[in-house]
Amino acid sequence: MSELKIVVIGGVACGPKAAAKAKRCNPDAQVTLIEKGEWISYGGCGLPYYLGATVKDLNDLMTTSWEAVRTPEFMKATKDIDTLLGWEATKINRAEKTVEVKEVKTGEMKVLPYDKLVIATGADNFKPPMEGINATGVFGMKTPKDAVDMQNYIKTEGVSDVVVIGAGLIGMECAEAFINWGLNTTVIEMQGSIFPQVLDAEMGAVFQNYLEGEDLNFMLNTAVEKILVDENDKVVGVQTNKGVVDAQMVLVAVGVRPCVQLAVDAGLEVDRGIVINDHCQTSDPDIYAGGDCVVTTNLVSGQRVYSPMGSTANRQGRVIGINITGGDATHEGVLQTAVCKMFDWSLGACGLSERVAKQLGYDTVTAIVPGPDITHFMPGKKLIMTRLVADRATGRILGVQIVGPGKVDKRIDTMAAAMTFGVTAKQLANIDLSYAPPLSSAMENLTNAANVLQNTIDGKAKSMRFEEFESKLDSDDVVFVDLRTEHERSQKMIPAKNQLHIPIEELRARANEVPKDKEVIVFCILSTRGFEGQLILNQAGYDDVKFVQGGIQFWPFKK
Repeated sequence: MSELKIVVIGGVACGPKAAAKAKRCNPDAQVTLIEKGEWISYGGCGLPYYLGATVKDLNDLMTTSWEAVRTPEFMKATKDIDTLLGWEATKINRAEKTVEVKEVKTGEMKVLPYDKLVIATGADNFKPPMEGINATGVFGMKTPKDAVDMQNYIKTEGVSDVVVIGAGLIGMECAEAFINWGLNTTVIEMQGSIFPQVLDAEMGAVFQNYLEGEDLNFMLNTAVEKILVDENDKVVGVQTNKGVVDAQMVLVAVGVRPCVQLAVDAGLEVDRGIVINDHCQTSDPDIYAGGDCVVTTNLVSGQRVYSPMGSTANRQGRVIGINITGGDATHEGVLQTAVCKMFDWSLGACGLSERVAKQLGYDTVTAIVPGPDITHFMPGKKLIMTRLVADRATGRILGVQIVGPGKVDKRIDTMAAAMTFGVTAKQLANIDLSYAPPLSSAMENLTNAANVLQNTIDGKAKSMRFEEFESKLDSDDVVFVDLRTEHERSQKMIPAKNQLHIPIEELRARANEVPKDKEVIVFCILSTRGFEGQLILNQAGYDDVKFVQGGIQFWPFKK
């Protein structure tokens, strides 16, 4: 039997993983890895942290766990993989089963035969067609060179003001890096909230309120019209539909576009990204694809989605390596799980946002529940805010979002596991989660949120969103009942026109002080007393009573 020839196009995440796994599965296979850039197998998601000097050495993003740098020589010595670094694949000939490659520096051409081909070409930064987009001082963030170039520009060009266009994950992580450099940083976003693809607007507002305290500036619902330059074509500012923002440096972070031209030219099926099945096969059974150049399936909605993540790329690479050597592995899809840490806060999300769920036709119900990340009586506790989105008819959890200074990631990972199997609110409330006071609570945040969600579905818990709560502060037809202690009230007051202070311990005895001819809204710090207050007043004959979701601790008042 002739030696299996495998050609892998793309050397960052999915490609090297597929190549390495293929060699483990079939040590006799001839594997060639092609990468047009200057580096292979680097941690692209770590680039913002190199930019901000958290990661001190660029090579640290390209090392193994034992600190060996992944170079072509390393790949050959340890994995017996041939690497063509600085070579670009220019054409796939499916009939002849060959790939044409060109050396970027010299233009030299080669033709590589394959039995199995892997396309892992990734994605390119999207550059909006606007005046000044190619000026000196305008950057994107994709490769190590981008991070190095930005660092050098900051150091040598007297940069004091930076504009970040786009409030997604990369833009925001880089914005933190610029703050760490001591730069005045403004983030401009066309949509009305930050992390618009990850968080619903109200959760984005909570995180934004925190980030503004870390000296980040935001311009939301704002369109960039052009980048302003001086006579030397260097950036001096940004023109928006709301005015000019001074800047000596601009980062364009408005998303990426999958690199699919090779696949298109080869006649493979493409729908935004390269279309693959659950074995990561393209429409040609001898050609596989994975990473940021493909579309996959959202496991909640069943819809085809484009979800470029380094974690997904690595998982798909492993599946590809198994399958191209005769194995049978699957990658069923994604939940578009994401986490991010900025300064002392974290955020995480999994599944569908409420906005997307509604667009898909779900009748959604939500619960927002804040609480400490460990038992309340333990030192070191930190708050988090958990938001669940469910399908009202079935109770199935459609999505989760968590923000705050406490532990977020383990809860998001728990939800990713549970939601993979279609967990409902009732089921989530009864999952046997671990408990020890220094690590967690007896009634874990996810458990509490699931119970609130189920109570809402059952019509027992009657709450309102913060936006509605805030919109009623000046109403003559509403009375607000503050259930907090005097000490808590001294820490944070709300600007409500009609409000009563009745601590929860006194509400049952003093319920008659609440007028019956007005809508009643009860509130406290975290809403743990809000639901209780609603029930007490319901029992006392008050029907029009609601509590504010999440209490008032996290919410930024505009008044």
